[in-house]
Amino acid sequence: MQDTTSSAEVQHEACAKLHAKSHAKAQPEKPRSRTVHAKRGARAFASAVACAIALLGTAAWLTGCADAGSAERPTLEVAKARELGEDQRVLARVPSVGPLALQRTRALTLRDSGVDGSLMFARDVDFRVTGDIGFMIHDMSATLTPVKRGEPVVFDDPTSVVIAVHRGDVTLNADRLTAIFNRYLFQYQGSPLRNMRVVPQQGTLRITGQMWRDGWVPIALTGTLAMRHADELVFHAQHVEVAGASADHLMQAAHVKMADLLKVETPIARLEGDDVVMQVAKLTPPPALRMTITHIDVTPEGVRFTLDDPTNAIQQAIVWPESMPARGLRIVGGDVKFMRSMPMNIDMTIEPVNPAAPFVLDLYHYREQLAAGWLTFSEAGALDVRLASWPVVNGAAQAMQSAPMQIGSAAARYNDSFIRMQQASLAEARAQWRFVPAALRDASAQTASAATSGLSTVSMSPDAPSGTPTAQPADDERRSPGPAPFIHAENVDFYVTGRIGFHVRSLDAQLVAKQPGQPVNLDDPTQYDIRILGGEVVEPWPAMSALFNDYLLDYTPRSLNDLALTPQGNALRVTGGIKLWNHFPGVWLPTTMSGTIRVLDERHLAYAPQSVTVLGVPQAGLLRALDIPLSSLTPFARKGVALRGNELVFDQYTVFPPPVLRGHLESATVTQEGLVLKFRAEPHAPVIHAPASAGSSYIWIEAGDVKMFDSLVVNGRTLIHDSRANGPLHFDMYAYRRDVAKGTVKMALDGSLDVDLRPHAGAQMAAPQATGPSASLAADK
Repeated sequence: MQDTTSSAEVQHEACAKLHAKSHAKAQPEKPRSRTVHAKRGARAFASAVACAIALLGTAAWLTGCADAGSAERPTLEVAKARELGEDQRVLARVPSVGPLALQRTRALTLRDSGVDGSLMFARDVDFRVTGDIGFMIHDMSATLTPVKRGEPVVFDDPTSVVIAVHRGDVTLNADRLTAIFNRYLFQYQGSPLRNMRVVPQQGTLRITGQMWRDGWVPIALTGTLAMRHADELVFHAQHVEVAGASADHLMQAAHVKMADLLKVETPIARLEGDDVVMQVAKLTPPPALRMTITHIDVTPEGVRFTLDDPTNAIQQAIVWPESMPARGLRIVGGDVKFMRSMPMNIDMTIEPVNPAAPFVLDLYHYREQLAAGWLTFSEAGALDVRLASWPVVNGAAQAMQSAPMQIGSAAARYNDSFIRMQQASLAEARAQWRFVPAALRDASAQTASAATSGLSTVSMSPDAPSGTPTAQPADDERRSPGPAPFIHAENVDFYVTGRIGFHVRSLDAQLVAKQPGQPVNLDDPTQYDIRILGGEVVEPWPAMSALFNDYLLDYTPRSLNDLALTPQGNALRVTGGIKLWNHFPGVWLPTTMSGTIRVLDERHLAYAPQSVTVLGVPQAGLLRALDIPLSSLTPFARKGVALRGNELVFDQYTVFPPPVLRGHLESATVTQEGLVLKFRAEPHAPVIHAPASAGSSYIWIEAGDVKMFDSLVVNGRTLIHDSRANGPLHFDMYAYRRDVAKGTVKMALDGSLDVDLRPHAGAQMAAPQATGPSASLAADK
């Protein structure tokens, strides 16, 4: 909105008019009746008062005191900017724990923390790569490093990450050792060994199975386990049994070694004489383990390995990070992606749902475990993940457990079927996560084209953001190929901040970043716009009053103060305080206005007072008679609202605190409930469908990339609701962290997020809230 006349000019003009009319009325007249003289006297007195006020106001202007507004930012915008700055400082940190530290190698962006790798700490975790292949972690510190520089650590692709162990103690019991030998090392087509079983004893291992010698022959080996050097683990056979009989003396007499009986030459293990030489880094399926075994202790409970950093970069004892769970994992720093979500510069704890039970974490099946658990956030962005221990009791997990054991390919010469199956599962999941329905893609392009085409009644800036996606690589983990996020809200008390907001009956919109190619950052409302695609909202009168008092009138000096808006039939009654030209008199004059609201065009509303009362004295007729507009006496021009003549004009794009609300107004109706605004439906707007479990009050966000807390959700599907509420969902955009931190987040197998604002156990219960939109939006939060 642009002011065509300065405050000083309108004051001078008003004073001149008042003075001229007052001077004219002071000229001698012919005698008339007492009644006529009385009326003329009253008018002259009122005119003189008005002129005196105008003269005083002009004098104040001449001394430089008058001001039509202020450029200072409202308090709530300053507070939000401060919060954003704090979040940026958290994201910009370069994490370190004790002697371990990461480095920033790239600039911090909305999609990339610039930190390669993550620090991982684990304690009392039965870690499985898949199935029974894995080991018991008593304690461990390590660094997770992406194979491709600049990429995030991807939980769903173990081949993409290397685990460099700094310090730890792990144990492989009989089942874990057997799984490595029987299901991984020698379970491939053409293998000379099968049905392997490994049993640890005091100081030795006993390995049984069958070997191929023109038929399958039982064999048993007993021997020791030792390190040849940092990369190779050696099992040395000291006693050999063939078909149940000792073969030691015969083999010694015939100078026969195990390597003469069996041909074992694989990428993981080989036979050299009577030694089985194994590559430490390849003993389990990916992720690759980079570690140095410094001590081996073989007991009937299992083989315990002590791991240490070959560079001696850390001390003997692990320095644990803050908030390290008694049982679980802690991952700090860098970007880690699981399914559709990627926490940036992560601060994540992984714990079991039942802290008293053994915690089995199966990396290849973590999705099933996560879907059976939940997540919680702290307001600062730290993430606590509760996983159900594997195996998860559900149909999918039982089917996986009962699936027949696969064997590896002859070319691989080890059981590579684990990796093939995992990568096939990943490809299927990634296709699902990256899939964008054609209706959303097409509708986004059409609505974006309509938005930027320049409608006659809506002024769109030439650089208005487009909702269409830019071409992205098919395997880009940090962005989706889809359009900007679509949103559907149903029966929601939607607060922008504090008491300012509206009740959404039903609304479709699109969240569009102002800079093309960027995700929508919910923590920075100035970074994106909300493009309304159709629907209906109610602005309750208490919320309208808060819009003025908490935001639009948050500056000095000002003309209006402490406004209260109430319906009066089809009209709107406004009460409050007034000062002429922002400062005269020195106290607020009680003022009441009553008028109607009309739609000027698809963007603007106008409130036109038909009556104005100051100190109980009607003034509207006098001002009209003197041809003095309200705007000349009470100049008011702020972002989104201004007095123009005798009308208060609202710009629905910018009258609310950021983000900008872009929509096509169809009608505005004054009701007892509030001001009902209807928005024209975009002809090509897509129809998005929330899950059936959404209920009657929710916010559903689909497609596009959204940054919530410090996590980037790629091609997201996010439901926000409150399972405890009988009435509308209460959602505060500026304070969403506070509300989400009290609730729980569940992640489905397809990566969809279910954000339940119902306080979880241990969270401070929120105060009861009224269910009606007017009452709830009126309450102080």
